[in-house]
Amino acid sequence: METAGHGTRTPRELPIVGGHLALDFANTVDDPDGPERYDHAGTYPELVAWSARTGTLRPDQAKGLLTAAQEHPRARSAALKRAHQLRHSLIEIFTEIAAINGGQSPTTGGSPPSARWGELRPFVTDAMAHAELAWDGSRYQLTWTDTTRLDAMLWPVGLAAGDLITSPQLARLKKCAGCPWLFLDQSKNLSRRWCAMNDCGTHEKIRR
Repeated sequence: METAGHGTRTPRELPIVGGHLALDFANTVDDPDGPERYDHAGTYPELVAWSARTGTLRPDQAKGLLTAAQEHPRARSAALKRAHQLRHSLIEIFTEIAAINGGQSPTTGGSPPSARWGELRPFVTDAMAHAELAWDGSRYQLTWTDTTRLDAMLWPVGLAAGDLITSPQLARLKKCAGCPWLFLDQSKNLSRRWCAMNDCGTHEKIRR
């Protein structure tokens, strides 16, 4: 089902601040708890547009999926529902890990990330099942040549999530001090607090 409530308001361009594809997908609802809330993956065209913007779909692939989505509305709805399920799992799992990293109490019902692996695993295995091994001139990497399935843009996100959850980078995972967005803190002393200094950081300065 397409997300309702967008109305005619034109949203701002969604900031990409997570520092990782899986986190950026988790952050696709702008101003989640505020008056300007907008789901940038709320409809199938918006999901495709976000995927093209982040490079998980080429422009020609995005165009082909939009055409196919018009011809197959039930598959389009199923793909969007699957995208929202993946996003929900990413938010739950990585918010929990961010709380653990910050020495805080669990925030998503107390289930450890390992207990939620069953929610994420189908997306990771589906991504691997459709991946091909390709040489880019300097190294091998996984790629997806068949992007005719309407949820194909989820494969790179699912694989990225599986990589992150087993990566040393996970220790750098944080939740913004001003909103629910997630990011990897790449500062030398792990001092970053905000999703973006010119966003939540500025709002905090004004509040003070």
